[in-house]
Amino acid sequence: MPRTAASDITARIVGQEVRRARKAAGLTQAAVAARLDTSPTYITNVEAGRLNLTLGQLTRVAAAIGADLQVSLPLVTVEPSRVAEPVAAR
Repeated sequence: MPRTAASDITARIVGQEVRRARKAAGLTQAAVAARLDTSPTYITNVEAGRLNLTLGQLTRVAAAIGADLQVSLPLVTVEPSRVAEPVAAR
């Protein structure tokens, strides 16, 4: 599924909560990445809101941090997208 304005907002909110929980646990991005057997860049991208995590991925990140994540998603108003008609070849 393509990213939308709503999913971008959600990814940023989730990333902020992951960062908050990680710092509260006194962990570095490298330490969380090692627990997940991934790169620190992955954690950087999660915290920056560049990735849309599945619930399974988010659960694994929370377990690696050792924290409950409390994420409240705001109501986002989304305009229906318009599909443009293809341009005829000339």
